[in-house]
Amino acid sequence: MKIKFKNWKLTEGFANIMDFNKGIRAKLFLFFIIMGAIPFVTLIIISARNTINELEASVKLNGSLRNMIISEHISSLIEINQHVLRSLALNPEVIRYIQSPVDDRRAAVTKLLDETNIIFNDDNPMALAGADAWQLIRTDGSTLVNLAKRQHFQEAMKGRAYVSDIISSMSTGKMIVVIEVPVLNAEGKPVGMVQRNFDLDALQDFVQTFDDEEISVIVMDRTGRMISNSDNVGGIGTEYAIDNKYKFILDRIYNSSGVIRIDIDNIDSLVAYSRNVDTGWMIITTRPYHYIYDQARDRAAKSLALGLTILLFEVFIAYLFALRVTKPIIEMTNVVDDIVSGKTSVDKVVINSDDELGQMAKAFNRIRSERDAFQLESELDKLTELFNKKTMENLCKMKLKTYNENETANIFMAFYIIDLDHFKEVNDILGHQFGDKVLMEFAKGLKKIFRPNDCIGRFGGDEFVVTVDSLPNIDVVIRKAEQIKQLAFNLTIDGKERFVTASIGIAIAPHNGRDYDSLFAAADKAVYHVKNHGKNGYYCELFNPDKEEN
Repeated sequence: MKIKFKNWKLTEGFANIMDFNKGIRAKLFLFFIIMGAIPFVTLIIISARNTINELEASVKLNGSLRNMIISEHISSLIEINQHVLRSLALNPEVIRYIQSPVDDRRAAVTKLLDETNIIFNDDNPMALAGADAWQLIRTDGSTLVNLAKRQHFQEAMKGRAYVSDIISSMSTGKMIVVIEVPVLNAEGKPVGMVQRNFDLDALQDFVQTFDDEEISVIVMDRTGRMISNSDNVGGIGTEYAIDNKYKFILDRIYNSSGVIRIDIDNIDSLVAYSRNVDTGWMIITTRPYHYIYDQARDRAAKSLALGLTILLFEVFIAYLFALRVTKPIIEMTNVVDDIVSGKTSVDKVVINSDDELGQMAKAFNRIRSERDAFQLESELDKLTELFNKKTMENLCKMKLKTYNENETANIFMAFYIIDLDHFKEVNDILGHQFGDKVLMEFAKGLKKIFRPNDCIGRFGGDEFVVTVDSLPNIDVVIRKAEQIKQLAFNLTIDGKERFVTASIGIAIAPHNGRDYDSLFAAADKAVYHVKNHGKNGYYCELFNPDKEEN
């Protein structure tokens, strides 16, 4: 479309477009703005939601990885200690001494424990205990104690290696974890145990390396006591005081690992948790959820700034486009007003465009050219309320005129002549009143098959005519013919059915002609072709030159 703006002043145009009372320009302008703003706002919302989901997934993954690293560190410590303790538990000198703790063996066993302890290069002591629960040797020289009430000793007497929860050393009062391995006699029965006390400071130091302002890492034993915390909070390693701030998390966990979202001290938090398989301890990483929202807001703000810039540019484009579109729309509106007002002479809309506006202009011109045809007095067939023969001829001729004036490639017009087979027998056997019911019911069915703007008429007796224009392909013509055939075959009146069929002849414009007489003759010839080949079918020499459709 070519519309010149050289006589427009930009300020005047904008003033006009913003005047809501002067027509559709302002409304069209606002429509373009709204249609641009809706996807923009939707994109911002979806982007923000996706950002939150992406950040949440990253936090979950990060927390799980931290937990995995800490769990592997704990397992590595336990594995090293248990490996060494198992070696000691298999040493014949250790087994003999535990079974018979005589003084002449004590020095050799003590030396063996001291030399073994050097491997770890730390201050954690080792000890031997007999079946009576009394410690026999401690490498730190502290007071020997009775371990009968300790869980790790009871597990040793059952023949199982064990890692304890937090306990207070009875000799030093220091909070420790005990790693024990049972000592077995030749018959495989436990006769004592070898243990190593594990100081919590080393694990605390390791966990604190994961500390930052967003994340807290907590390690709890089986009972909910805090073994370590990356924030170095008070109360770590307390045997009897349980930190309920984190213990309640254990009540919400039903499997060995996962991620949950809960409130911690009234702070919405994301918690990744995993259980160490060697100790049963729970490792928990927490991150307040507001950190995710903060990052999402930062990204959304940047997207919003970019989007607003694009939206302002779109406003300008919408303004220019509204000016371009409204002029032909106004012209077409004027045509409609003239037609509705009954004006005898209506100018043709001239728009040199191949887009939708050009198509609309052609449609308005077609309305203009067809107006006279639809102003004809439409005499209806009183029985079927379809167009009568005279009206159908006039309407068909007018449609052909419009079709020829606005011919478009690959657009067809179809002309159907329908003759009901066996209708005379119906009248003779069942009576004329029943025959009238057949005609009325068949007419109702035709109205359902075709569009409101298609022309359907009765030429008299049992003969009907239908004209259909603006068809995109021949397949539609065939489909409609099949529907007419099925309508007649399945017609049911007063409980009776299958007493008539339909012979349908079809002509196609422009292939069978461009005028009414040519199309009527071609369709009429096609009807006789069906009648002579068994009836109950349809035929068009264009799409089936050799045989009828049945």
